[in-house]
Amino acid sequence: MESIKVNLGERSYPIYFGSGLLKDFGRTYKRSFKSKRVVVVTNPTVGSLYFNEINDSLQKEGFEVNRIDVPDGEEYKTLLWASKLFDKLIAMKADRQMPLIALGGGVIGDLTGFVAATYLRGVPFIQVPTTLLAQVDSSVGGKTGVNHRRGKNLIGAFYQPKFVYIDVDTLKTLDKRELRAGLAEVIKY
Repeated sequence: MESIKVNLGERSYPIYFGSGLLKDFGRTYKRSFKSKRVVVVTNPTVGSLYFNEINDSLQKEGFEVNRIDVPDGEEYKTLLWASKLFDKLIAMKADRQMPLIALGGGVIGDLTGFVAATYLRGVPFIQVPTTLLAQVDSSVGGKTGVNHRRGKNLIGAFYQPKFVYIDVDTLKTLDKRELRAGLAEVIKY
C-alpha cells in the first residue's frame, strides 16, 4: 500500500492507494477511529461487488457495520436522498463519532460527503472511490454536494474526508466508457 498526504494544514488527510487493499480496510480504519459503529453508503451495483469485502474486514477488527443503499445514478444525488440518509442515521441513533464510508463513484462520494458535513454539524467520513473519475477527481479535495433542479452541485460544502482509500482493482469491473471518462479527467489534470 502506498500513501500520500494531502497537505491542507490542520485539514490534511492521507490517501492510501494500491492493489488488493479492500481486504485490509478494517486495519486502516482501526488506526484512525475509536467508534465501534460505522455506516457504509453505497449503491446496489457497487455494494454487490465490494461491500462484503469491506464488511468482512471491518467485522474481523470488531466493528459493527451498517449499510445504506442509494439507487444507482446521478438523479439520486438530491436533497430528497440526503434527507432519506438523515432519516436512516437518526433511526440508527448515529452519533458524532460514527463515520460514514462512501463506497462507490462520484455520486455516492458527493452525497455521502454532503450528509457527513451537515449531519450533527459534521461527522467523520471516508472516501472509498470505485471509479477512475472518482479516484482522480471527486474523492480528493473535499468537494461534496447535491444537485438542484436548476443545476448540478448547486448545494454543497467543502468537507475533507478523514482519509481516501483507493483500491485500483475496483477499476477491473468498469466498462470502457466509464474508464474513458476517467482517463479524460486524468489528461485534463
